[in-house]
Amino acid sequence: MSKLGNIWKTILAGGAGVAALAALNAAIQRNASEPDDSALGGEAHFFRWKHGRVFYKTSGAKNPGPPLVFIHGVGAGASSFMWRKNFDDLASDFRVYAFDLLGFGFSDKPGTASYSADLYVDLITDFIREVSGYPANIIASSLGAAYAIRVADEHPELINSLILNGPAGSDALNRRPGMAGAAFYGLLQSPVLGTSFYNVMASERSIRDYARDHLFYDHHRVTDRLVANLYATSHQAGAQHAIAAFLAGYLNTDAQSPFSRLTQPVLLVWGKQDATTPIDNAWALQDLNPRARLEVFDYCRMMPEQEQPEKFNSLVRATFLSRAAAAGSDSFG
Repeated sequence: MSKLGNIWKTILAGGAGVAALAALNAAIQRNASEPDDSALGGEAHFFRWKHGRVFYKTSGAKNPGPPLVFIHGVGAGASSFMWRKNFDDLASDFRVYAFDLLGFGFSDKPGTASYSADLYVDLITDFIREVSGYPANIIASSLGAAYAIRVADEHPELINSLILNGPAGSDALNRRPGMAGAAFYGLLQSPVLGTSFYNVMASERSIRDYARDHLFYDHHRVTDRLVANLYATSHQAGAQHAIAAFLAGYLNTDAQSPFSRLTQPVLLVWGKQDATTPIDNAWALQDLNPRARLEVFDYCRMMPEQEQPEKFNSLVRATFLSRAAAAGSDSFG
């Protein structure tokens, strides 16, 4: 257990009460640094969405080809920072957009929002319609990929093609929460106890251990800069609200049924050593939709775009540029 966890346990056991916990939470909030806002180049903007401001960056020359939209996954400290090894490089060939989901990164984190899978499906839909333009090419990860699958199924005119990093929602994360989940969510929303639990889960040590054990195969990829950014991002005011909904199961969604109906070109990207979303899930998705292709990254877990960025970026170019060329030749007969 981390030092913070031991402190919390001692306080509770000693009966020091909620005042001590509240003081500790406030100290953690005060001492948290600002996240890195320079990891991605391009221009910074806010999309004034109906539920709050959504931060995004855009770069690259505007051209007749489809825009490229990056969608990050869900977790403590998650944001568009994950695309830092891809965004600028791919801007040389595409008009690129990367945004922070509501409740994450530099986007607003309203405590009153009803965080859910449906909320994020609506956000992605509106972002493509009102900001990036469509039809768009999508690169999405984990639960973000599951939401993108639903958008492609429900609004096929918006999505040209997809590259999906280990999409969730095909096994454990496809179930809606029951009464236990609702009760857990209530506990997590507690201003003192819920925040204390969150601070233990999102401690610097917990983030580093999780990154080493689950996110990356190569431990050298778990740099001080990465951990510092995840920690800083996860300790912005209101950051616990979306994570509480995630831990309680309210962000879960079924990706299997909509995936089976997709008609757009789909490339699945999977880390061979991914233990969180095992590669068996990729084969199951291919059984549901045989049109989907699969690219396996060896010596890689959940973050192929960061562990092997050169290979990943080359794959994006080969996938989207070749399709654009084929579409252009078709249009000319």
